[in-house]
Amino acid sequence: MREPYQILIFPYRFLQNEIEILIGCRKDNGYWQAISGGGENGENQLQTAIRELKEETNLTGVNWVKLDSMCMLPKIYFQGHEKWHNYPFVIPQYSFMVEAVGVTKVSSEYSELKWCSLPEAESILKYDSNKIAVWEIGQRLRSQ
Repeated sequence: MREPYQILIFPYRFLQNEIEILIGCRKDNGYWQAISGGGENGENQLQTAIRELKEETNLTGVNWVKLDSMCMLPKIYFQGHEKWHNYPFVIPQYSFMVEAVGVTKVSSEYSELKWCSLPEAESILKYDSNKIAVWEIGQRLRSQ
């Protein structure tokens, strides 16, 4: 059963001392967004993020960080929402950043995956929640 939360995953890497993040262009609507998904069968948020990253990009990751950035989404956007009685209207969306390991492979949900700079990602991402998380990632990585 789908759990009542959504996860955003932002794989990142350093290329010639520049930060790049991986985003995907959805096949169903053509929007650029973070790698995303929902929990399944009692998974916790981190377990969901690890699984979704592997399923959708073929990547694994190290140094997982749960971001402060989060938002609430209408539950009607998701299959199975009728069973989420403790969430009458909205569910939380949590964001993670992770240093990417491996070679990407595009899943059936995306037409394309793209490594891009933080400013480029902010300019092409569809959703404000994604843009805010990208900003936070930049702040965190630059302050290390």
